[in-house]
Amino acid sequence: MLEVSGLDAWYGEAQALRDVSIRAAAGEVVTLMGRNGAGKTTALRCVMGLHSSMRGSVRLGDADLGALGPVQRARAGLGYVPDDRGIYATLTVEEHLILPPRAADSAWDVERVYAAFPALRARRGQYASKLSGGERQMLAIARVLLMGSRLLLLDEPTEGLAPIL
Repeated sequence: MLEVSGLDAWYGEAQALRDVSIRAAAGEVVTLMGRNGAGKTTALRCVMGLHSSMRGSVRLGDADLGALGPVQRARAGLGYVPDDRGIYATLTVEEHLILPPRAADSAWDVERVYAAFPALRARRGQYASKLSGGERQMLAIARVLLMGSRLLLLDEPTEGLAPIL
């Protein structure tokens, strides 16, 4: 489904990524691991077309995404949840769910999101600023699912989550 090869990226003169390759088949979970500053976020930003100083190949299924910008990559089926989650404190849960553009062929609608994430249904009238870290992560993932994403790129997916003791 996703195939990244020969990915190089720079910040000015400093090379942040060198010859990174990633392959994820349909239904597969792939994890990028490394210390802080190793380039995990940069790699995901490159895959989404959000990092301008890069080279390499990015394919989703049969489609070459190399010449596409972030919006076109999202329309092609890539979903991205950044490490800051992109949640707006002054919007309610429900407003976050009705604002994203929907793909005509999306299998997800707001009711299905509420079924998958019951905590969001219970908090739908709450401002996002009042949500816990886990609820914010659910909301960020839900927004990406509503856009018809076929593949999810999650940056720091466990950030802000409380462990079960």
